[in-house]
Amino acid sequence: MNLVASLIVFAALSATGWAQERSPAPANIADELHHTVLLQNSKVKVFRVKLQPDEATLPHRHVNFYAYLSLEPVTIANEVRGRPPVMVSLEASDVHTSKGGFAVAERNKSSQPAELIVIEAREPAAADFDTPMGGFRFHDAAFGELFQTSVMRAYTMTIAAGGRTEKHEEHCDRLVLAVTDLKLREDVAGQPTSELQMKAG
Repeated sequence: MNLVASLIVFAALSATGWAQERSPAPANIADELHHTVLLQNSKVKVFRVKLQPDEATLPHRHVNFYAYLSLEPVTIANEVRGRPPVMVSLEASDVHTSKGGFAVAERNKSSQPAELIVIEAREPAAADFDTPMGGFRFHDAAFGELFQTSVMRAYTMTIAAGGRTEKHEEHCDRLVLAVTDLKLREDVAGQPTSELQMKAG
């Protein structure tokens, strides 16, 4: 059993490998075959992307701001028609962001299979968050801000065995992504205690 649990929490408010001749219109991201929808609501869509070595997605459009990460080190080539590929080296659990608004194909340039998590906002903009990120007290844990925009923000927490946060109010929808296998207990006022047992990813 792991003595330390790591997780990432996302909160939300409301010439290149493409054919140079007549290319088809980019696919909607939800229709791109390598993107599997894990979760969608009125705020975000969450996808899992799996690519074998040198395999690429179809060209698809990211309409709005999005964040992405890999649980393993991987190198991805972002291929935009008419431009040189942009190479991105992802370390395990590093979160990257993009403003979106463009079409791209992603190619796995690693020697191992790649598996990415992509979280895309469904709205182009929203009111700013009216509460600070985190804003709660914690014990035997470490908290770190990852990013904040008008539509989405994220932080990371590493919690030692027996570590905890003090009671606090949550004002946003949350997506919790486990970076390691973990077991969490959540006490919500007026509800029975719940336990979350999660595998990495």
